[in-house]
Amino acid sequence: MEQREVDEALEGFIRELETALGTSFSAAAYGSVVRGDWLRGRSDVNVIVVLDDATAAGLARLTPAVKAWHERGFTPPLFIARAEWARAADVFPIEITDMQLAHRVLHGDDPIAGIVVDPTDLRRAIEAELRGKLIRLRQAYVRFGTTPTILGGYATSSAPSLLVLLRCAAVLFGRDPGRSAADTVAAVHDLIGPDVEVLNEVMAHRHEQEWNCPAGVFERYLDVVRRAVDVADTHTQQGAG
Repeated sequence: MEQREVDEALEGFIRELETALGTSFSAAAYGSVVRGDWLRGRSDVNVIVVLDDATAAGLARLTPAVKAWHERGFTPPLFIARAEWARAADVFPIEITDMQLAHRVLHGDDPIAGIVVDPTDLRRAIEAELRGKLIRLRQAYVRFGTTPTILGGYATSSAPSLLVLLRCAAVLFGRDPGRSAADTVAAVHDLIGPDVEVLNEVMAHRHEQEWNCPAGVFERYLDVVRRAVDVADTHTQQGAG
């Protein structure tokens, strides 16, 4: 499936939602499908739908459209009530920041416009996500350090979410993370160090079904995540000072 086919599928899905809901919702696509680096078999098609009516009865009207969408292999959208969404910036600071960087309105008013993310909430969320990622990657290295194909799978599957965190870290430090992986790497290069370039190397292998990741490459990748944790934590000290 090509990007054009995904765009056509999105248009069809929104028409089905309009049939079910009329104009009582807003919707936007975000993530790789908007950035232009969507990869079949690897990337989700991320959609958020902000509803005027998120009761059980209102949600039930969406079932036929969402079932058909899911059966085509797409991830079901995020559904949230409009009143809930207006108060969600403190619990979804990473998701909202990434949407603000790249999204496309599919229906109704722009659901991302006007939402303000507190940098304190963003910093805390970035650090928490990075620390969790570092622990899981260390587990993988200890268990599968002599199995390059498994290391490759862990690296390529975790790289997109790491990029999200680095994009948000760039925003936290007042930098433009750009739209591509290379742009984001360049934006945080001096913060994390030259080994951050290994992320470009990992991303270059995402299209492969199996990648034999050398242990040394995975070790550099681990160190980038560790350094990113330190950077997020250091920002706390800067802010407190």
